[in-house]
Amino acid sequence: MVSKFTWRGVAVGPTTIRRVTSRACRALLALALFLGAGSLTSGGARAADAPAAESSAVKSSVAKPSVAVGIGAVTPQIPDFSDVNKPMDFSGQLANTTSAAMKNLVVELRRTRVQARSDMGSADGEGSRVYTAAGKQVKLPIPSLDAHAVTGWQFHLTEAELLGGKKPRSGVYAVDIDITDSDGDFLGGQRTYVVWKPVTDTKEARVALLWPVVGMPGLTGQKTANDAAAPIVSDPQAAAQFAPQGRLSQIFQDGQRFPVNWILDPDVLYTANRLSSGYFVASPDGSLKPEGGNGALDAKGWYDAAHQLFTASATQNCWNLPYADPDVTTLAHSQGGQPLLNAAVKLQAPVTTGACRKPQTIAWPAGGQADTATMKALQAAGVSDQLTLLSSNVVSSTAWKSAHVALPESPNTVVYDTYLSNVFADQAPPPAGQPQLSTPGVLAAQEWLAQTALLAGDYTDRVLVVAPPRDFTPTAPLADAIEKAEKMGPNDKWVGLQDLGKVLDPKAAAPPASPLVAKIDSPNLPVAVVKSASDGQKLYHALHSIMDPNHERDDAVPFRPVATWWRGRPGAAAFSGVVYNTVVQEHGLVSIAKQRQTLTLSGKSGMVPITIVNKTNSAVHVFVQAHSEQSVKLKATDPGLQTVTSGTTATVRIRVEAQGNGQTVKLMATLYTCDDFSSGCTYYPGDLFTPLKSEDGAVEIPVKVSRIGIIALGLMIGSGILLIALIGLRVYRAKRAQHAPAQDTMAS
Repeated sequence: MVSKFTWRGVAVGPTTIRRVTSRACRALLALALFLGAGSLTSGGARAADAPAAESSAVKSSVAKPSVAVGIGAVTPQIPDFSDVNKPMDFSGQLANTTSAAMKNLVVELRRTRVQARSDMGSADGEGSRVYTAAGKQVKLPIPSLDAHAVTGWQFHLTEAELLGGKKPRSGVYAVDIDITDSDGDFLGGQRTYVVWKPVTDTKEARVALLWPVVGMPGLTGQKTANDAAAPIVSDPQAAAQFAPQGRLSQIFQDGQRFPVNWILDPDVLYTANRLSSGYFVASPDGSLKPEGGNGALDAKGWYDAAHQLFTASATQNCWNLPYADPDVTTLAHSQGGQPLLNAAVKLQAPVTTGACRKPQTIAWPAGGQADTATMKALQAAGVSDQLTLLSSNVVSSTAWKSAHVALPESPNTVVYDTYLSNVFADQAPPPAGQPQLSTPGVLAAQEWLAQTALLAGDYTDRVLVVAPPRDFTPTAPLADAIEKAEKMGPNDKWVGLQDLGKVLDPKAAAPPASPLVAKIDSPNLPVAVVKSASDGQKLYHALHSIMDPNHERDDAVPFRPVATWWRGRPGAAAFSGVVYNTVVQEHGLVSIAKQRQTLTLSGKSGMVPITIVNKTNSAVHVFVQAHSEQSVKLKATDPGLQTVTSGTTATVRIRVEAQGNGQTVKLMATLYTCDDFSSGCTYYPGDLFTPLKSEDGAVEIPVKVSRIGIIALGLMIGSGILLIALIGLRVYRAKRAQHAPAQDTMAS
């Protein structure tokens, strides 16, 4: 039975898309034949007119109106195999995408039996018409449809009517919702699928479904200045993903409804744990706003549940991505990217927040695409027992006996099926000004059922690996379909979800076709982002390598700007800028105070003081190297390792020995993070892409040498002796002068 037609009246924007249907093509062919026949009877003059006539016919066909069709519900998703009299309902919306009104439209229901995944196609107006038990075609007339208007449609019929009889053939059926005009020309349509008893004479397919748990990076290293040191989130969406209806919550909940293989970025656990104690959100004007609502409680609830699941010994089907999920493709193709990649893949998840228990790490290039340069960069990173995850659109071919293969640059590789994995891709947005006509997940759900059913007919005793995009958002219809198919009875079940470990058990074999690509189809992250991350990593490492080992640190800070999440998304440059500025500011908390006054050294040796400033919340242990620009005239002794307690300054005295006299020599003192001064471990790295403007990691002290020589010393001694002699002579003469009058008196 066909339902009544309903109007909605929602305006949509225009589009220039037009379809040339097979009927129009046949009309063009007939016209061409007619004109060709005319040219035979009328000579060359008639032949010259043929191209113009064909062009006119094509323009006429292209000028046909266009209709967009969406499917909002297919109920039930899987028919009742035990009773063909059970109802099947299809409903949705259609839109006039032109600027002119349409009249006498017809919504038709058509079906086509599909034999292979390569034949799934799209609605084309060529399927078999569907009839009711009474012999009437299942269709819905639409007398008129205003320009840019949207209206609803609905079909209600039995399984037998949909599938063409009381005993339908087993397999997969394409169900098309086609729109035609009064002449029967196809104006637009939408295809979905219905599965009917696909395993009557075949084995069930085996699919290892990967389930990525990768979130939007949010922690920039910024913290409030008070004692709480609460994290500052760059974007509220980074916290909202942990809400009960957030993306990561949906992933976590749906992943427990059916067997999956968790692919976890451990930084998601760390981020949730940090937010669980409260956080602030940075506003565009620079002000900070405390988290609103239950953001911290949501993050804590998600973290507690996820941490318990992923770190449990019973959870064997869980693999880790490199911490903070760096974009290996970008780093492999960027200046300075290889050292950054080397450091990124060796980064360990914090013990407090944990990760999957499996020691094996999965390297997953964006979209599973990798060229030779990417694979060589991963190989050069030197990660032991690394598993590389790549994609291919031919892996389901019978030539692939296993998805576990060995490549020259990657002996341990898993290749997943792109075609089935794309079911999880986000639904394409409608043209500008046009509403979303299909309910998210409805088409994907039916396609999952159809593809897996067709896989059952192509069974070759292998496990097919499927990987949703790392940033996918689960939809309720798709999750429902996966769960229902997995829980089908033993006589009707056509697909079983497997552990990835079963794929890895056999020894890796040579693939029949290389999954490597010649060119990556998505752009790399901006060059400036990579350079800032490289500089930030060096500065961050320099600071935290001199702080107490047990101090709180977030080693993922400099790597989050180059996370794969940012690939193809806006916001990477802004996020990178915040992280870089934060790292530079924190690095500057340890410095040597400037010394502008010239120091005068009197004598052969002495001590030159410098001041080390530590404004961090931890003691720092730093090495000081001292040397002069003229070591012949002024020799300096390195003071060695110096410890400066938190929030204080320390005076370090450098012993120097002078060899000159009356000259000013520059003494230089430099902070190092290690005692090997030749290894380049200066606290202020010298190989930054953007050198720091303030060289607070070193100081130049002018030292004036005022040493006393041998001649000068002899003159001083001689002068002293002469002075004493003169004083003695004067005293002697004075005494004689006093005795002379007394002698004269006695004489008289």
